[in-house]
Amino acid sequence: MLQVRVKPGVEDKIRGFFPWVYKPEVTGYSKQPKKGDLVVVRDAKGGFLGYGYINPHANISIRILSFKKEEEINIELIRRRLKEAIEYRKRLNLDSDAYRLVHSEGDFLPGLIVDLYGDYVVVEFTTYGMNRLREWVLPALVEFLKPKGVYEKVSEYASSVEGLEQRGEVVYGHVPEEVVIREGDLRFYVNILEGQKTGFFLDQRRARRLLRDMVKPGDECLDLFCHTGAFALHMKKAGAGRVTAVDTSKGALRVGKKNAELNHIRGIEWVEEDVFDFLRVLRRARKSFDIVVIDPPSFAKNRFAVEGALRGYKELLLTSLKVTKPGGYLAVYSCSFHVTREHLLQVLLEASKDVKRQVRIVAESFQDLDHPWVLQMPNTLYLKGIYAEVR
Repeated sequence: MLQVRVKPGVEDKIRGFFPWVYKPEVTGYSKQPKKGDLVVVRDAKGGFLGYGYINPHANISIRILSFKKEEEINIELIRRRLKEAIEYRKRLNLDSDAYRLVHSEGDFLPGLIVDLYGDYVVVEFTTYGMNRLREWVLPALVEFLKPKGVYEKVSEYASSVEGLEQRGEVVYGHVPEEVVIREGDLRFYVNILEGQKTGFFLDQRRARRLLRDMVKPGDECLDLFCHTGAFALHMKKAGAGRVTAVDTSKGALRVGKKNAELNHIRGIEWVEEDVFDFLRVLRRARKSFDIVVIDPPSFAKNRFAVEGALRGYKELLLTSLKVTKPGGYLAVYSCSFHVTREHLLQVLLEASKDVKRQVRIVAESFQDLDHPWVLQMPNTLYLKGIYAEVR
């Protein structure tokens, strides 16, 4: 197996179970590496650190799968990790037939995402190295889950950074373009083939439950960046009055309307509009809401984009605070690791000072339990939500 040595000092974080080795941290190889090669990672003196796979062309050059010398990378290890991930989800007793089954580093299988939508499985190999192990992964998923079909997606990251061919295809059985999933007492259409991520924002399940508990009968609610309407439907189901759901995607709004019909829900106004522009229109019209939800796409794909992302959040919060009724609630989320909880709180504080509105924090949320994060790897805690009462 290919031997890789890292710079002095790098061994400390690896021995602390941080599973990434960056390209500048590598000092040498026993032979010229190829993308996806399995490697033994060693410290500057040759001491064992872990087993992983390598992409010498990527900034995250090595991802470690095992920190134990006796635990080499083989089919038995992959099958055991998959079984452990499945058993963990069974213990959660999630009130849904759709959930994340494998959460990459969160399940000690870096580069692998597996989501379950009822009888169908969606798989993403997000790294070249994990894709090399696909012949171990896919048969095991079919054996353990017995799905009707498995669909493989390739993300933009996997294509542009890791060099995987960007495609989507059925790799087992059959997979319809659209399926219906259940979350609590609601049902949702999921377009597996064309939907964002693997089809649905499963990581916001906890946030939807929390926000639903905050709705009082008759509340007027605003769902910004609504996508296919999950927040809007939950608020309406909780007894909200008028609900306005805003997104720029015609396709997402079309599915949102279908979701409302599927659940026999009326009273949601679906608005195809830029959120920033729409908020300014609301402000000029002096309209206000009891609950305002801000769940934007990732504004910061990397640390260099954080400054611009915070400007975007500041603009959103300035106007959103103005259209939140006294005593109402404002919920804001970040799905980027780089925009932290502290960032959200700071920009909310600055915006509240500017508009002279007092706020108090009544709750926080993170990605739901089927998206576990690893303490030694802060990157795995990416989703944060802040819930503020606006006075």
